[in-house]
Amino acid sequence: MRGYIGLPGGKVEEGEGTIQAGIRELKEETGLIAKHADLLGCYSEVSYFERRLSGHYVLFVLGVVSYTGRLISESSEGSNFFIEESRVRSLGKVLPDLYFVLDRVRNPPFVDHLTRYIENGTEYVLTRNGDRYPAHY
Repeated sequence: MRGYIGLPGGKVEEGEGTIQAGIRELKEETGLIAKHADLLGCYSEVSYFERRLSGHYVLFVLGVVSYTGRLISESSEGSNFFIEESRVRSLGKVLPDLYFVLDRVRNPPFVDHLTRYIENGTEYVLTRNGDRYPAHY
């Protein structure tokens, strides 16, 4: 999803646990080394592009309590930067599930299912309860 604002992430490698995978992906994509991370929640996501099934993923969300290292400004995945949560909406092309994650990490643990829709240039996700992210569409 190059060009969109989201969180670091990737695939779990064979024999790897979800927390270990998250720590590895964080280092690979940002240069930061997590000293402690906890599993905050997980969700599945089914994606539709112009009403056609385009993917199905299971995502695990980790919270990093502390880290070392320096943030690299650019990786093969895109640009890296820190930003205050209150400024996320001002960024433009933000992945809709980022809004969902920012909302749900306040009350861990969480488990949910999202359906992502990309239609006519509009992208949003719906939770199993019908909550819509981002809400402003």
